[in-house]
Amino acid sequence: MLIKGSFLDSGRFSLALFLLLFLFATWPTLAGLGIRWLKFDESYSHGFLVLVTSVFLCAGVWWRTKPNPGFYWPWLVPLAASAVLYMVGSILLIEAFQQVALIPLLVSGLLVLWGWRQALPFFVPIGLMVLSLPFWDYLAWPLQLITVAVNQFLLSWFDIDFAVEGIFVYFPGVGAFEIAHGCSGLRYFLVGTVLSLLYGEMNFDHWRSRILLVAAGVLLALIANWIRVFVIIYVGYESNMTSSLINEHDFFGWWVFAGTLVPLFFFGRWLEKKEQSEGSSKSTTESKINVVRSGPGSPVGALSVILPLLAVSAVSWLGVSSAPASVADFSSHHSASLVPSDRWLPLFEKDIAGWQPVIKHADRTLERSYLNRKNLDPEGRGSEELFVALYSYDFQRPGAEVVQYINRLYDPSELSLERTFNVNSGEGISLAGLTLRNGRSDVRINLAYGYYVEGRWETNELQAKFAQLPGVFNARTDASLLVIGLRCQDCNNEAILGDITPEIRKRTAKHLDSLYTERD
Repeated sequence: MLIKGSFLDSGRFSLALFLLLFLFATWPTLAGLGIRWLKFDESYSHGFLVLVTSVFLCAGVWWRTKPNPGFYWPWLVPLAASAVLYMVGSILLIEAFQQVALIPLLVSGLLVLWGWRQALPFFVPIGLMVLSLPFWDYLAWPLQLITVAVNQFLLSWFDIDFAVEGIFVYFPGVGAFEIAHGCSGLRYFLVGTVLSLLYGEMNFDHWRSRILLVAAGVLLALIANWIRVFVIIYVGYESNMTSSLINEHDFFGWWVFAGTLVPLFFFGRWLEKKEQSEGSSKSTTESKINVVRSGPGSPVGALSVILPLLAVSAVSWLGVSSAPASVADFSSHHSASLVPSDRWLPLFEKDIAGWQPVIKHADRTLERSYLNRKNLDPEGRGSEELFVALYSYDFQRPGAEVVQYINRLYDPSELSLERTFNVNSGEGISLAGLTLRNGRSDVRINLAYGYYVEGRWETNELQAKFAQLPGVFNARTDASLLVIGLRCQDCNNEAILGDITPEIRKRTAKHLDSLYTERD
């Protein structure tokens, strides 16, 4: 028998119980998000601001509508599906699954308690948080390609000799620009969408107006990035890569983005006046909720959202207790011989001409330099220097991923990109190749690199990200980056690099397969 007004029947208690259990169950993932939001040079530094805004808007909606708890059992299906997706991500250490499941898990729980009509006004305030979740990184590569295409079109209007290959723009005799992850416009895309949704939530009655404003916000954000990249490329070309704007492009980019907000808000104001002229009245779903109330709450409704979250809690915290630290404080060394010792003499160095990749928080590393034994002079110096590095992550998690913004093959302030090429590494597998030049010493270094993710070789960042998904079937969670560098004077660098790469790649794959297959 249900006693009306009992503590379990209280709407506040049901909501508080659900939210507290949600926070406890998903805390490992939420803590990782917090770490990611604190990286102010990445695309998600707006995360805490969006969180505060979302909580403020949700509190306002709750205070106005005072939804009554009940038990809307059909919504148990999406709640269970979200819980299963989150648990699969916890078991297989696929962070993207956990992040994708966060908002559906929260919203479906509210739907079980409140039903569609009462939960609907919370969709936009909660949905804002979707734009602060790091799975948007998968959109960066298509945005990079679009940015390259737009700038190729713009440069074609000028009398400039240039060539485009992939995400690289080459200027013969001057240098090259890489339209990297930070130049994709993802950051402006996310912030512009958040501002558009927020403006629409506070000022519009019709969904048509909201959709139009979001579309305009996305378009203007992308245009801001295209203008930023074009100006930087053009100024870099005209100044022979000496302009300070090249190193200060982030600050310049935000000024351009701020400029595009002016027409966006003018457009928003026009949409407001258009709604007013059409005689629209404030007849949102919230006003309907004040009239149409659900019946008294049921203990079954509160308990039904607890069981899935308890399962999520058990799996999530069990995974945390059995997994290594979220970010490695130190790395162990790969004990593997990747380079033929009959040809290459190992050195007590870990770089070539001061260069080595910038890789953070790898669980296992190997960095070694070599000289070609056949080209040594009487003083023991050689004309061919080889560098081989292997960086491995036992499993990928916040701050410790093979593809992340802080991991770079070179420091752009020290080296510049001259060209890209493909390196045949045997068995039909190609690795990516780069030629780097030191502007001060005019030293050139040729690189071959590739990602080995859960037993698959990939050559670009997006493919390396997606290669993590087959872990659902093969139970592997490892991800590695192999980098081979060659500095050679008066010789065919690409030919020598192509000759040594197949053997190193085969030895690397054999070592990693043995290491992580036995470990699994």
